[in-house]
Amino acid sequence: MEERHLNRGESFPELFLKSIRSTGFWSVIAGSVGIFAVIAGGITFFLIEEINDFAISVVIIGIILVLVALFLSPRAVAMYMAGRQGRYGSNVAIMAVAFLLIIVLANFLLYRNGARFDITATRVFTLAPQTEQILDNLTVDIRANAFFAPNDPTANLQRQRAEDLLNEFQRQTNRFNYRFIDPDFNRGLALQYAVEDHPVIVFEDMSTGKQQAINILTEQNFVTGILISTGVDQKKVYFLTGHKERSMTRDPVTGETDPEGLDSALTGMQRDNYAVRPLNLKQRGLVPEDTAVLLIAGPKMDLEKGEKEILSDYIKRGGRILALFDPDIPEPESDGEDEKSKKESISSGIPPTFAELVSQWGIRLGTDRVADAVSNVSGEMLTPLMQKANSQYFSNATVQITDHLDVTFFPEATSIETILPLEDMPPTIRFIPLAFTTPASWLETDLETVSLNPGVERLGPFAVAVALEASGTVNEQEIHKLAKFVIFSDSDFVKNRWFASTQNSDFFLNSINWLAEDYDLISIRPTIYPTRTLVVNSRERDFIKWSSWLLPPVIMLILGFVVWWRRR
Repeated sequence: MEERHLNRGESFPELFLKSIRSTGFWSVIAGSVGIFAVIAGGITFFLIEEINDFAISVVIIGIILVLVALFLSPRAVAMYMAGRQGRYGSNVAIMAVAFLLIIVLANFLLYRNGARFDITATRVFTLAPQTEQILDNLTVDIRANAFFAPNDPTANLQRQRAEDLLNEFQRQTNRFNYRFIDPDFNRGLALQYAVEDHPVIVFEDMSTGKQQAINILTEQNFVTGILISTGVDQKKVYFLTGHKERSMTRDPVTGETDPEGLDSALTGMQRDNYAVRPLNLKQRGLVPEDTAVLLIAGPKMDLEKGEKEILSDYIKRGGRILALFDPDIPEPESDGEDEKSKKESISSGIPPTFAELVSQWGIRLGTDRVADAVSNVSGEMLTPLMQKANSQYFSNATVQITDHLDVTFFPEATSIETILPLEDMPPTIRFIPLAFTTPASWLETDLETVSLNPGVERLGPFAVAVALEASGTVNEQEIHKLAKFVIFSDSDFVKNRWFASTQNSDFFLNSINWLAEDYDLISIRPTIYPTRTLVVNSRERDFIKWSSWLLPPVIMLILGFVVWWRRR
């Protein structure tokens, strides 16, 4: 059988050798590779910022190859472009360039417009309205100096979240900008900003040079850093001492704290840009004039002579009080007769003098524990759970403390009621229940056997946290400046053990913000970054595995067969 020959009797090897010796062949190769390089390099330049220099090099090489193709064989290139393959190739190139231009134009328009849509479940990339207002009202330039070690794998996630948040701040106003600094490489800058540990972000007022370092990387703390660096005066929150209240327990050497202490709550107030100070009325003899809020946290002993009058006068001057009381506090053991007089003044519940103090403004505090059969923590009916889903919060336009709360709980709580029926309360007093139990709650009289005794124990719902605005006493015998109270019937929910649980901290801090009239800070709390896990059984796992391996190739084979069948 004679050997088939191609093109005038030439064999394929001979034809191939002849082709690679011709300039036309290399012209087509150079032109094709050059066009592909230009397209690929252009796409890479816009999509992968880290290798922009490499992408530009690829584009330049592509242009050079196209020019070489034209120089080697302009006639061959012209014939190729006029042919069917040339037309198809030109169409593909034109469509690719058009697609690239559309993407570039769309990105440019979106960048100029700045409109973005946050479709994450917890609005991770959306700033609080209060944050936007503070940024819009900036009158000076602020720079955030973010000190992160680039080679620290443990800080990569923190850096990403911090950069996302800083970028949102910068997009909101042209008065804010930021930069990332390697504290190890730029040791001089780290020393200039007094940075010893990292990661940390130092907010700097560019006009005065005032700085504030923030190492807890949340939106709320960033706002606090901006407020402090711009010279916003720190309001003072005094917490009452001298009556066995909850207080600081941090060991100055080890840094350890007692689970029953108030350290976490005090730190939370400091993060909100408050100067927190203790106040002993016996020593000071008055409530300082610069008091923004007076905190009374779980007193166990009565007020001494004169202290009640001092607090009463402070309230009538338009004072702001956050009071946390406990319904059932065991009596401490006595060491001897020297403690006899003290023991007589220790209350097994809310100290009588504190109860009398708030009663001047129509508040009655219960003595029995609240039990809730429907909404409680892990079946512990004496630990009522407040849930937004159960409509257990109240808020309005002027009292926004609970606007963004979903869940809080109170390990030991009693009822808070008015001395008079609400309809009989004087117009100078406004009583607002903030959180209350469900109708399936009651006041438990026997803590040994927690169960409802119908007809003996009173059914709820009961308010366990209230706000009060008063410009006069309940007996209407005295009118004074507008005073504000927030009263909780439990102090355990803010102790170190429970402060960070659910949204207990938000409830407490929002109350401080409302009393201090720092409405911008209410609800600027850490963004929730949810972890979503797909939980499947073994059969579902096998289905996902095999379908992902086999289904795409099978579909492609079927489509290929259909196309072949239609064209044959």
